[in-house]
Amino acid sequence: MNRPELRDYTSAEASGPLELELPVVRVIRPVKRRVRLRHLPRDGPVIRVLAARDFKVKYKQSVLGPLWLVFQPLALLAAFFVAFRNLADVQPGIPYSVFALVGLSVWAFFQASMIIGASSLISNSMLVRFTPCPRFAFPTAAILASLPTWAVTTLAAGVVAAATGTLSPRALLWPLGLVWLFMLTWGVAALAASFSVRYRDILAAMPFLLQVGVFLAPIGYPLNQLGGAAQRLVELNPLTGLVEACRWMMVSGYHVSPRVICFSLATTAIIALAGWRVFTRLETTMADNI
Repeated sequence: MNRPELRDYTSAEASGPLELELPVVRVIRPVKRRVRLRHLPRDGPVIRVLAARDFKVKYKQSVLGPLWLVFQPLALLAAFFVAFRNLADVQPGIPYSVFALVGLSVWAFFQASMIIGASSLISNSMLVRFTPCPRFAFPTAAILASLPTWAVTTLAAGVVAAATGTLSPRALLWPLGLVWLFMLTWGVAALAASFSVRYRDILAAMPFLLQVGVFLAPIGYPLNQLGGAAQRLVELNPLTGLVEACRWMMVSGYHVSPRVICFSLATTAIIALAGWRVFTRLETTMADNI
């Protein structure tokens, strides 16, 4: 049987007092950013679940349900026919139904995404405050839930363009237009969602801004028929170049200004980067401010 080893404390005491272990000091500093681009694939399942939930909730307890995806663009198209085609006698140079539907495919997606996306953090305040759910997922899921709106309107524009003989082979480039639209919409939605946590006035002003915004983009009228000052004002809208690019992709013989396209692309990049920087910077304090 092995005997336990005895330690000689006499020699240690003779050499000097035993050294006490120094206490460990931990300094905790708040981080400025916790969200990184490399985290996005990890949060993919959460984003998909939230997007499916937002789409179901949007039409829950509705008599028509997803049929609103068809009726809303049709109602706007009818309003454009009355206001621009008949009263203002707008002549875009192509069938007006195709002209308006392509613009509506962009606007309907942007409008639906902003309505849900701007309030995505407020409407999920319990998850933001009491769960480790990635907050980046809320505005992203709100935009993904609006994709059916874009798909229905775009399909209608393609069918009408094919029926009128104006469908262009450049329509194969539409996925690039969708990426452009998604980046622009996400940047604006991220900014609105970030600031609405502290300033609820944004949510109150959002319906009014969207009602006015449809007239500040060439959705129902051609850009080249505006006056000098009005045209320059509308060109400042980043949606203008996007709408014009989508019409160039969809309709054969449609001409666009490269200057408007380049300006809209540059503005989209700035807005998307600003949305990312602001959202990731304010994400650390959202639970305290909500």
